[in-house]
Amino acid sequence: MKKILIFLVSLNLIHCKKETTEQATPQVKSEKKAPENQISNEDIKYFEFKPDSISNVNLKGFDVISSFSYHGNKFVTGNYAPLDGKIVKPDSETDYGKRLLVLNNKNEIIFKGRGSGDTFQYWPKFYRNKSNDKVIIVCQMAFEYFFGGEAFLLENNKIRYIGNLDIESDDMEKSLTDIINIEEASNDIIFSFKSDSLLLKPGSDDILIPNNNVRYIYSNSKLSLKR
Repeated sequence: MKKILIFLVSLNLIHCKKETTEQATPQVKSEKKAPENQISNEDIKYFEFKPDSISNVNLKGFDVISSFSYHGNKFVTGNYAPLDGKIVKPDSETDYGKRLLVLNNKNEIIFKGRGSGDTFQYWPKFYRNKSNDKVIIVCQMAFEYFFGGEAFLLENNKIRYIGNLDIESDDMEKSLTDIINIEEASNDIIFSFKSDSLLLKPGSDDILIPNNNVRYIYSNSKLSLKR
């Protein structure tokens, strides 16, 4: 009887020790890390808008193609007219053709984009959001075909060049600005595209790729392609 009692007490002590150990062991929950630049419902979405079109912009030696007014500034596209078929200043052999100019309310040039060479088309589209004062301008470029666009950022009444979006839809009837989607996440600006397939380096290499979340990301003043 004594031996049975000792056995039962020992068994009870072992059970209590095991239970105490299990309670003391913390359960660590694994946290899933969100994919880089994942868009969520809380991120800022940009939508196209049309600023006021104006027609009273006169710049010596500059042929105006389009001109718009927004928040006291003028956004003008066109080119410095060649003289007798030759490039004249401020153009150069490496910087000529249609470009974007931004003028202040005194008609002074406060920003001059780089020339787009021999492009037939250089047409601006404007995008803004409902959360901050940033505006993105994408100038669609084309010869007989579309071949990407130049992107600019207007912020705090200052404009800067984002970079070249060297991409198009595989549908020749649609341009970059027909398929572009612009959003902002963690201060990064993300350009994604509404097309099943895309052409990288259109007009030169014409690299056809599936659109598996292909996007351009503008982060820390640098534009990069993610695919």
